[in-house]
Amino acid sequence: MFQNRPVEPDSISLLWRDRRRASAAPSLSIGPRDDLRIEVIAEEISPYRDYTRAIRDILCTLLTDIETLAYRHEVIEDCLTQPDFTVGLAELLPKIRGLGETVRDIRARRHELALVLSRLTELENYVECVTELDALLQGARPALRACAWHKLAGQMARTVQDPLFQQMAAELPELRERIREIVSVTIGVNLSPDLRPVAATLLSINRRRFKGPRFFRKLWGSDDEEEMRGIGPFHQAPSSSGGIMVTRRDTVDRLAGNSVFGDLRKILDDVIRPINRALATYARVNSRMLRAIESEIAFYVGAAQMISKLRGQGLVMCKPTLLPPEERRMDARGMVNFDLALRLSRQHQGEDLGAHIVGNDARFDDAGRIHVLTGPNRGGKTTWMGAVGLLHVLAQAGLYVPAAAASLSPVDAICLHFPVEEDPDMESGRLGEEAKRLREIFSRATPHSLILMNESLASTSATESYFLARDVLSCLRILGARAVFVTHLHELAVDCGSINDAVSGDSRVQSLISEVEEDESGVRRTYRVLAAPPRGQSYAREIARQYGISFEQLRALLEKRPSQSQ
Repeated sequence: MFQNRPVEPDSISLLWRDRRRASAAPSLSIGPRDDLRIEVIAEEISPYRDYTRAIRDILCTLLTDIETLAYRHEVIEDCLTQPDFTVGLAELLPKIRGLGETVRDIRARRHELALVLSRLTELENYVECVTELDALLQGARPALRACAWHKLAGQMARTVQDPLFQQMAAELPELRERIREIVSVTIGVNLSPDLRPVAATLLSINRRRFKGPRFFRKLWGSDDEEEMRGIGPFHQAPSSSGGIMVTRRDTVDRLAGNSVFGDLRKILDDVIRPINRALATYARVNSRMLRAIESEIAFYVGAAQMISKLRGQGLVMCKPTLLPPEERRMDARGMVNFDLALRLSRQHQGEDLGAHIVGNDARFDDAGRIHVLTGPNRGGKTTWMGAVGLLHVLAQAGLYVPAAAASLSPVDAICLHFPVEEDPDMESGRLGEEAKRLREIFSRATPHSLILMNESLASTSATESYFLARDVLSCLRILGARAVFVTHLHELAVDCGSINDAVSGDSRVQSLISEVEEDESGVRRTYRVLAAPPRGQSYAREIARQYGISFEQLRALLEKRPSQSQ
């Protein structure tokens, strides 16, 4: 019988060149998952809800091995360039998914008849899935470039050519037909003089269904007595009290529920036993391999469908160039926040996303690996920072990224430090909680990590925040990590040069701004992020104007009031 053994480390995978490397890959912690909305993205990719968790886990695994990433990029590229092949995989996926449901059904069974039927169904589904997957792979094989698809095609070809598989494919329909031949049973019921059922037995298992007229001729005695003999023991009706009709109904229920159908199951078990012996030939055959790649196929199918959909709406997505991890670089042109792109895609179906979203550049290298990002509220600062994080998540899952062009060194961790709401149960208050999380980040981050900080240390006075934040930036420079620090502390951005001079390290601190444009009507957000000194004064005037408290607005308000002398 089927046993759910673990997948062998050397079995074929569409995600891993070597499954043994899977356990060594770092994974995103819960905080970054929530702040980067990984769960939502996984739901968007998943072709069926059942795969959301598996796809989320793939996205949260920060793969750093360049060869394995290239292995995955080849797989998704084939899915994108061979749409008919991807459609075929999508159509096959529900059948592979059904294999898992059959296996769960087997585990729930307790008696031999149900076990044999479930096992037969599993093997039939397995033959169908293998045959269709083999045909799909062999048909597309000349156009496929990915090593993973060719390895899988080779395994499928060997499987369908195996004599045992061919024997099974030929024999299973015959076994199923033997079961289908059993279509009815005959039950004999003895009656008392007042026509109350008093005993019942099974008479026969039939290969023809009962039909009304013929059945009633047999019921009224047209067949001889030998055919009325039961093939199971008699069961005496239990004694009960009450009226004739109540007694009759109660007796039939007891006979059927407690005895006759129990005998039927035992007899059918005897009928099914030869089929079980035939199935024993295939005891070592199981669907484990197909189910092992089921979620992997779902990942690529869902991702390819999503990328194609976004491209159809005008969003540019590219295959990222992978740089050595030790270079600690990232260069993206026309980068877009992927979560924002998905939301806009839902809101503006059929429209060009270029009319609703602004692409930005991002660069982390020797000229600047630590960015202090300032700008107006709702100017796109947090969106830009999230785009940097998600670009690494997608690229290190082996997917295309939302950018015109991108190259990056994989990171070994993404550490997020976002503000927390004030909680009365906090022992040390909001600032103490933020400090605790910062210590945790510095205790595990490496020079190859990406640290994203959004309005960190803003829960105290501006003066205290400035000195605390400056110390954090200085230590990030010493660490050598890539980082983004979103803040309203413009003085901090002004002091980037002095921080670089005061502390040695190869990760320079650089000022970025969320750009605005000024004219007679006020300040307009452009949502463009670029390297430049901070413009705190302009932002302050814009914020004042936004809330109606600029000098001009307050003076106009005073002028409209009645004179105090009246």
